Amino acid sequence: MQNRIITSIFCATLTIAVMAQTEVPDSIKTQGLDEVVVEAQMQRTSPTSTTFIPTVKQKNASQNAVDLLRQMAIPQIKISSVNEVVTDNAGGEVAIFINFLEASKEEMEGLRTPDVKKVEYLEFPTDPRFRGAQRVINIIVQEYAYGGYTKLTTNENFLVGFSSRNNIFSKFSYKKMTYDLYVGANNWNNHNIGNNVKGIYSLKDADGKDYQLTRTETLDGSHYKQNQYPLTFRATYSSEKIQIRNTVGFTHLSVPVYDQRGNLSYHPGSEQNYTFNRSNPNRNNSLAYQGSFFFSLPNQFSIDISPRFNYMHSNDYLTYSTSTTPEIVRNARENAYNYRVDAYLQKRIGQKHTAMLGVNGGDNINRLRYSGINSYNDRFHNAFVAGLLGYQLASREVRLYADAGVYWSQSDINGVVYTDTYPFVHLNLRYSPNSKNAFSVFLQYANATPGISQKSPDVLQDNEYMFVTGNPLLENSRNLMFNLGYTWMPNNTFGLNAFSNFNSFFNRQMLTYEPYNNGMAIIKNYRNSGNFLNGELGFAANWKLLGGKLQLYASPKQSFYKSTGIYNKSYNPLTITAQATYYLNSFYFQAYYQSPGKQMFTSSPQIYKDRNFHSLTVGWANSDWNVRVMAANFFNKGWNSADIVTESPLYTEYRENIGTSSHFRINITATYTFGYGKKVQRGNEVGEQSGANSAIIK
Repeated sequence: MQNRIITSIFCATLTIAVMAQTEVPDSIKTQGLDEVVVEAQMQRTSPTSTTFIPTVKQKNASQNAVDLLRQMAIPQIKISSVNEVVTDNAGGEVAIFINFLEASKEEMEGLRTPDVKKVEYLEFPTDPRFRGAQRVINIIVQEYAYGGYTKLTTNENFLVGFSSRNNIFSKFSYKKMTYDLYVGANNWNNHNIGNNVKGIYSLKDADGKDYQLTRTETLDGSHYKQNQYPLTFRATYSSEKIQIRNTVGFTHLSVPVYDQRGNLSYHPGSEQNYTFNRSNPNRNNSLAYQGSFFFSLPNQFSIDISPRFNYMHSNDYLTYSTSTTPEIVRNARENAYNYRVDAYLQKRIGQKHTAMLGVNGGDNINRLRYSGINSYNDRFHNAFVAGLLGYQLASREVRLYADAGVYWSQSDINGVVYTDTYPFVHLNLRYSPNSKNAFSVFLQYANATPGISQKSPDVLQDNEYMFVTGNPLLENSRNLMFNLGYTWMPNNTFGLNAFSNFNSFFNRQMLTYEPYNNGMAIIKNYRNSGNFLNGELGFAANWKLLGGKLQLYASPKQSFYKSTGIYNKSYNPLTITAQATYYLNSFYFQAYYQSPGKQMFTSSPQIYKDRNFHSLTVGWANSDWNVRVMAANFFNKGWNSADIVTESPLYTEYRENIGTSSHFRINITATYTFGYGKKVQRGNEVGEQSGANSAIIK
């Protein structure tokens, strides 16, 4: 394209010169032309999406799909520095797709980023291949007709014990078929994981008199080992009107060692210090299947059917002892199953209208047996069926999406049945008067369903004064959400997203602390109580300088939390994230800062605050290699990763999480990709599959 433009300018100049010579033969007259600069639009908004074209520098510096999103600093999303989870600015889920096919976090690790053509951010897309996802990142990757490639990735952390992640991804394509294979080996071995816990109990003595006891566990040593080996195979058939994908995966995950030991003290009580020991080794094996069947039918109809099935077998062994009390032994053996089917039928009506009919259904099934000091044999299931009708209006400036439906759910906890039927509504309006501005409004009325572990009737012992159980009669809670957003992209060098969110849960599930064993102990349970309100105001901005060599990103956010009912409290934290990236030929340099995360949990009287995360990164990349060295948290001292404060009338707890996430570490990551065949299709990489949800109480 650039050569054509230059050729056209040259021909135009030559024509003017020739005309001048023809009209005035005795002299040559020249006329200067203003410089013609043609700049591609690298980011733009529309009523349906916001589109970004990653630069060559950004793609070369990225090691995988999530890393590319971080390098691009898209203002509508944020990425966790700890677990690489991608959310919107309000913390809502963002589904990741590659060429309109769903991808997991591990799948994206194998993506060769130089093949990425563009990245789209969509809200409530009606394309059935997005399976009803509310917010989507769709990464468009160049596809090839024939060939394959293999990508090797290694990720090593130093100064935090042994931490190694290695995987191999291989893809082969022939005509309309593509085959993906993923094999991984992830291993951890460290001696700095556990908790320091100070609990203040309001109890009764043997005579029924009230007294207060402070029980403190101080971690003195720990050992944690984990080994994970995922294996996944996927086959994809893709044509103009048909897309069929089948994925099968197996994962072995074992924690052969998880030991904690330390000092235990009581106040009031003997001045003698006691000790405690906790051991919790576990392992599970999981199988997963996921299918996707999309068909474009005559008369502007299309249908998408997505079945899923997961199975997991788990063994969990917990032993807790102190120097003064009998040993607590709790062993759990579980078989967990999960299946789900999503089906959507769409009809395009003219150029502006689309109608949709959707049906969803599935079940979570758990067979769980506890042995040790308590024996239980539990049979759980939580089934649901939902149906919805949707409508979309899409014009040059306005896009309206609305759906409404009915959701039926039934939980059966050892014969205790709870059934709930309720309506739900989604409304999304997006107005984009031009390619530089977009306004959006989102409204949702839905339901929050408690997990199986929250409804278990089993009574299990944590320590000599604390027990835990669930509530089989726990009810669902209603949820109302309202969001406003504005996106401004005046040119290729600046982008801004301003957002405000309001979220409320009515009669929500709340963790409570109640007297147990005639008040001589405390039991954790769940009940419906009060409302939970959460609001946020903030913005995210991305500014490119020096011709794109320097990129700055910042996102401050003010949050508001309010809890009513049993626990009446408010919390209003301010957080900020900032990033600066500089590209110099094949090298890149990045500085990152995330202030301590602060939040109030929806279903418990807890205030959570983790530590800041900061890092400096230097990397080098060419077409095949990408090598990176990162120094993280070099100003942080100690192994504290988070503080959690729990306040209730009968129990107050100050918990210090000990771990490696906020400790000083050096990370080295390298990827190497080699291709074979005449043409290579790259993208849509397959990754580790997850098992069914567990009901084991932790």
